[in-house]
Amino acid sequence: MPPRSRRLHPPVVPGPGLATRLIRAVAHRIESAGRTPFLHTGATNSAAIRLYRSLGFSLSDEMKVTLVQAV
Repeated sequence: MPPRSRRLHPPVVPGPGLATRLIRAVAHRIESAGRTPFLHTGATNSAAIRLYRSLGFSLSDEMKVTLVQAV
């Protein structure tokens, strides 16, 4: 039987604004190159959606995603 792997995440707590600074920096580089930055997140990831909206992003499209697991 192949080894199993699990992805672990730290507890969700307000941090020092690292995500905000990172998104702003990357968005600035994208805009400086004459392109439009965009983000993807899951529809139920309310913390990310709230953060992205606070940074000026808005919902422009929704898509259905299907995950396939190999057997």
